[in-house]
Amino acid sequence: MIHFYKEQVELAVKLVDIKSKYDDIKASKDVAEIEAMIHTAKPTVEFVNAAKQLDKRINEDYPEINEMHNIASNMANPARICQDKSFSEYDAILKDLNSDLYGILASVLLKHGKISCIKEFIESVD
Repeated sequence: MIHFYKEQVELAVKLVDIKSKYDDIKASKDVAEIEAMIHTAKPTVEFVNAAKQLDKRINEDYPEINEMHNIASNMANPARICQDKSFSEYDAILKDLNSDLYGILASVLLKHGKISCIKEFIESVD
């Protein structure tokens, strides 16, 4: 699990809410879409397929998400990775969507120059 600096998460949320740049408006809409998907989650094939499509689009729009995962995997304790428990497809896509939210926030911080790299946003990984 990736843990982020609380102050930076709060700052990113404020920046998204202010919508001072076009990218912030897009980020706001994408965050709202992800949150709506998470809040209406149902363990059905239809939901999982729709959530996967959203996850795919978000990951294409925000390459920072993949970068965030790469950095986090390099920070993780290798012994802990092997102990990772298996998730159902439903649980896995919910975890991915939640991760996408933080990737979008990282993108906003980068675009506003509040961080110079994603590693500055990640507090720890366990």
